Amino acid sequence: MYAVGDAAAEIAASRAALLQNVSEVYDMVAAGQEVSFERRAVGRRVQAAAAWRAARAVDEIVARSGGNAMRLDNPIQRFWRDVHMGLAHAIHVPGPVFHASALTEIGVEPPTGPMRSMI
Repeated sequence: MYAVGDAAAEIAASRAALLQNVSEVYDMVAAGQEVSFERRAVGRRVQAAAAWRAARAVDEIVARSGGNAMRLDNPIQRFWRDVHMGLAHAIHVPGPVFHASALTEIGVEPPTGPMRSMI
């Protein structure tokens, strides 16, 4: 049960980070402010990190569930597959997003090309 409690805490933290990020951007837009590339890069970093953090939490549950967890009639395997298929979507690829957010946070010119298009 430790793994379930730990996973729940990780997923809750991911959700809180996502909601805070959305709330901050919403407030900016509602106030008529432009959401800069730098702010979008940070927001995308929060989103990608949250997705991967939640997936690691699911992985921890699966790792402690034994071999039967991956049987097709066990819902755990379906949750695991769904999470990992979600991570396979281009929107969750962390490399370009983390790179772009790191560059913009240290004051380097925002990237161009594919790294910029994912922000």
